[in-house]
Amino acid sequence: MIVNSSFPDYKCILFAFLNFMGLNLCLVIQSCHKVTKTPSFFVALRLSGKEVVESLTNVSGAETKMLDVDERKAIARELIEIIKDSGVINQLDITPKNIRIGVFYTGVVLSSGHAGMSYTPVQEIPEAVCCPRSHAKMPAAGELLKMQITGLMDYALDDNALKAAVGMATLNALSSIMLADDTCRYKPSAYGNALDLVEITAADTVAMVGAFPPFIKRIQEITKNLFVIDKNPKVVGKGDTIKIESADRLKEIIPQADILVITGVTLVNHTLGPILELAKKANEIVVVGPTASVYPEPLFKRGVTVLGGVRITDENQMIHFIGEAGSGYDFFENCAEKVIMRNEVIPARQKD
Repeated sequence: MIVNSSFPDYKCILFAFLNFMGLNLCLVIQSCHKVTKTPSFFVALRLSGKEVVESLTNVSGAETKMLDVDERKAIARELIEIIKDSGVINQLDITPKNIRIGVFYTGVVLSSGHAGMSYTPVQEIPEAVCCPRSHAKMPAAGELLKMQITGLMDYALDDNALKAAVGMATLNALSSIMLADDTCRYKPSAYGNALDLVEITAADTVAMVGAFPPFIKRIQEITKNLFVIDKNPKVVGKGDTIKIESADRLKEIIPQADILVITGVTLVNHTLGPILELAKKANEIVVVGPTASVYPEPLFKRGVTVLGGVRITDENQMIHFIGEAGSGYDFFENCAEKVIMRNEVIPARQKD
């Protein structure tokens, strides 16, 4: 499908959004006089917070018992309190320096030069296809840099997906300050792939919340007992043999898992806590992705054994690539490194 830029703006926006949702779309940019084909892009999670929460509720007749909202946001709330109590904001007089909400990622740069990222869950706001509705999703556009850093932190508790992304990116940026302190009790265990710290055997049942194609291929070489839960059934390629499970099977699949791999995007849509509650059997729980670059204490105390996030090495490049719809590959090659932390309270499972 080809869209000419002479079309009305709202049509271009709509078609671009359809492309983001997985359609094969080409945009003709007249000002550049060339056709730019937007490739399919790997998105860590396509499970909306609403879908996950609904899959975790008990339905009886016309009544639905929803999970307590405060409990769903407990992890984000604890992160906020830990950062506030650390005193780092006042000690360094932290203010926001740059904020960028991109198509795939959201980034926040602090006045100290530290930076953090979060996934941008655009697919959770499909109704934002016109100016009034889009404005309603980020009414503070143009004013974010004037906000207090504590106000941006509180965005992590918001049900508005874009605000929550800004909030998590802010928490990740502040977490990076704390993690860089020599007195911090949490140190990187390794750099690179989070699965390198996890022992998987042929007998293991592995559940993955949010499809990670590179992880899928690697795990399939070890065990046939892999379940991938993702909203988008087309997240894997034609040649892949894995079946994508829907979110309504969470309550069935997660309790069976010996190893659980969860995208950090669950921090944005407030579903990580409820998912962890289901992981009664798991020996290893891995939370991974740029969004999972948080101070690990609230996750470790809930049973997460491995946390795989990123450390931003060049905040200006991060903002640059976010603004140009950069992917994880762009960040890892130019402005970020993968950092892995193991929960030392829960030791690694011993090899047989």
